[in-house]
Amino acid sequence: MYNALIIDDEPKLREVLKIKLAKFCPSVSVLGEAVDVDEAYNKIIALKPHLILLDISMPGASGFELLNRIDQIDFEIIFITGFNEYALDALKVSAVDYLLKPVKTEELIAAIEKATKRIDVRDNSTKYEVLKNNLKSQGNQETTIAIPGTNSYDFIKIGEIIRCEGWNKYTKVHLLDGKTIISSNNIGVFREILEGYEFHTTHKSHVINVNHIKRYNKDGIITMKDNSEVPLARRRKDAFVQEVMKFIVVK
Repeated sequence: MYNALIIDDEPKLREVLKIKLAKFCPSVSVLGEAVDVDEAYNKIIALKPHLILLDISMPGASGFELLNRIDQIDFEIIFITGFNEYALDALKVSAVDYLLKPVKTEELIAAIEKATKRIDVRDNSTKYEVLKNNLKSQGNQETTIAIPGTNSYDFIKIGEIIRCEGWNKYTKVHLLDGKTIISSNNIGVFREILEGYEFHTTHKSHVINVNHIKRYNKDGIITMKDNSEVPLARRRKDAFVQEVMKFIVVK
């Protein structure tokens, strides 16, 4: 059994979660509930759950502030949130799970399944330290991103990524040190995650770090610092010249 703690200030949502967990996720046992950060902190210390379902927005302090109080995060977290773009960006970058209100049963089941697998196979504290750092450095290429592979995660600073290349349903992530990571995420996920970090989509299968451009040939070929050549789609040329070339000149 995996012991869980539900942290949310809405009584109806807590009750719904308990009912759905009991019915659809029998491997999860709810140890208790908390309505704010102070109560949640005390119960986490006392109960030591494997998993918490954590509301981001609560009276007095946020779910992120709760994380900052905890020295070592040795449990899994599934965030519960409304449509907060800033929060969602931070969660996507850190490769953790979140549920949008109202919580859908199939999404809850999927999040629980992924969380319990992570509990079984890897250490969680590194990932959530990454999350806390990312919350303070949105848009900064020193931010660390968790890149999921088949059986593990690689933690890489965004600035070390030269480019991402779509490859079937996977993505090849090319790094400054010459290494390539094969990620189980498709190129669309990386396009969305890296959009605010000085990356540019040049082609449906290519996303590049504009800081690592070496040369731009007006016939539509971009040469990166590792001497790789990336195509620039004709319909994206104007946007590239207006946005990326202007940015490089300013830099």
